Amino acid sequence: MFYGEKLKDLRELNGLSRKELAEMIKVTEQAVWQFENQYTIPKLEIINELKKIFSVKPQFFYTESFIENVADIERIAYSAEDRDSRKKAKMEMTYINFVNHFISKFEKTVALPTQTIFSLRKNVETYLYRSSSIEKNTIEHVASIARKKLGIIENKELLYRLELSGIYILEKNMGSRIDAYSTWTKKDIPFIILGTEKKSSVRRNFDLAHELGHLLMHHHIDMDSLDKKERQQIEKEANDFASYFLLPEDEFIESFHSLTKKSNPESYIELKMNYHVSIQALEYRAYKLGLLTFEENRYFYSALNRLKYRKLEPLDEDIPIVRPGKLRALLTLVLENNLLSLDDFLDTYAIHSAFLESLLGIDEDVLLMYKDKPQTTNYFNDRVISLF
Repeated sequence: MFYGEKLKDLRELNGLSRKELAEMIKVTEQAVWQFENQYTIPKLEIINELKKIFSVKPQFFYTESFIENVADIERIAYSAEDRDSRKKAKMEMTYINFVNHFISKFEKTVALPTQTIFSLRKNVETYLYRSSSIEKNTIEHVASIARKKLGIIENKELLYRLELSGIYILEKNMGSRIDAYSTWTKKDIPFIILGTEKKSSVRRNFDLAHELGHLLMHHHIDMDSLDKKERQQIEKEANDFASYFLLPEDEFIESFHSLTKKSNPESYIELKMNYHVSIQALEYRAYKLGLLTFEENRYFYSALNRLKYRKLEPLDEDIPIVRPGKLRALLTLVLENNLLSLDDFLDTYAIHSAFLESLLGIDEDVLLMYKDKPQTTNYFNDRVISLF
């Protein structure tokens, strides 16, 4: 029996509309709709095209869906501009459902270390419950709690610390309009999804801190029901959190006083290297702290435009971009210790290794060394995962 639901899942997983898929397999949009709703069954030649496009085996379409709906559109935190695309949000739900399923299968073979993100969220919830509203001082305190709980010493280790805390961070091609998004699943698993569009390491760091703000402060908010003004407020709160989190006030003020020309963007290069934060974000934090006058702020942005630093700042191409490593480490641990047979796993789901690599953001052919490797019994009792 052909399961049209699985074709729909694959299409949404890959961010394709029915029209786009129809053009790829040379049928009408209506035909794709009929396949997905099981009014008609695709011919063998169409199945062969679909398996190439999605890196699955033909059997994939003839077994029941294994995906559990754990993603919730109400919990997905997009930026205000991107939130208008409900279609895009629904497709990201499919992606989270797939990723969550496969991660849960790998996690069942190991014992995970303590996940500090959950106790951190509880601490933040307790503090916010006592606050009448989310204001500047409230957000600053939450940022301070988070920085201390996560053990952040240097901002360049932020991604590592977030993964170690229990957050799953993945990279995904989401086009040029979406930098990142975050969500808690219905089973309370936190995800941050980063776009693969070329972006500097320091701007990605700000995205991570921004999404952490959403995960800690906004997980009870129905994101799908917010109007434009409310969404903008939520985004501002996450931006403020990122600024306070990455640039703690007392430490930053002390560092800032070492600048000789605070209205000159090039004076911020050393601070950028130390804090792993963009020149624009550094100046903005300083201005909001009253360390620059209005005139100095205007001169700064005038110079920023003149030097053409709006899009590309000094060091942007020199500071290496840190990529997520937790999932790769988890998968490697499982396969290296023969806790799962890769071939059996792929056969169970009727997928190819390229499907897993693409889904989990793993480099191409990284699974090749585990092909045709038999599973053996593991006699060790200590199965605590060592992520890094």
